[in-house]
Amino acid sequence: MRRALALALVVPLAASAAPAELHGDLATDLAVTATTAAAVVASELAKPALAPERCRWCEPGPVDEAAREALVWRAPARARRASDVLAFGVLPAGVALHQLLAARHAGDAGKGLEDLLYVAQATAISAGLTQVAKYSAGRQRPLAHYAEPGRAHDPDDDLSFFSGHSSAAFALATSAGTVSSLRGYPSAPWVWAGGLGVAAAIGWLRMAGDAHWLTDVLAGAAVGTAVGIAVPRLAHGREPAAAGAAQPASVPPLLGFAAAF
Repeated sequence: MRRALALALVVPLAASAAPAELHGDLATDLAVTATTAAAVVASELAKPALAPERCRWCEPGPVDEAAREALVWRAPARARRASDVLAFGVLPAGVALHQLLAARHAGDAGKGLEDLLYVAQATAISAGLTQVAKYSAGRQRPLAHYAEPGRAHDPDDDLSFFSGHSSAAFALATSAGTVSSLRGYPSAPWVWAGGLGVAAAIGWLRMAGDAHWLTDVLAGAAVGTAVGIAVPRLAHGREPAAAGAAQPASVPPLLGFAAAF
């Protein structure tokens, strides 16, 4: 049965004065982001060697079993593909487009690149924490738990906890929302609403695709949200406004996009 997922986002962008200054050191932020991202990529490439040979956490609880029975699709591969498109295509592209255009309309296009660096930093840190948890927990995925007898073991079979798609999506959405709020962009509420909506859809699709249990998705969402809010606020909190600084005006044009699967 064909499943459809429709997403619509209307983003008001402010034609305003310069965005608020945030703390940051370009060299340090780039180094932290690049090093963390490289470690995540290296851990993925080394998955056959790092992944446990058998599950350490093999049995789901009754809540996870009930959630799987209610949510899994008859064609789970389609849900997994849709989650990939949203997590690695639609959501990052939407965030990047918004931050660049919001900064431009706020009077300083260069701030949009800084915004994206702060978002990338939070997302990379969340991904790093996810990798540590996955290799430590060794939880069996539902698609492996309910696999037909004789199915060949895959290194990814026992890396279910917690959901990497969910943690990355929620980190991306909440860090973009936090940075937008710190900047004072009038479109910040739309970033929060749209980003969290897409992130929630990604988590649901991971369960529909039989890739994760409910608790995997909830834990990934919690970690991603915590990191996405904490990193911009703690590392890049807004500078005090200069005396007499102009406040953003709010006569925003509208940017809209929609995607369907």
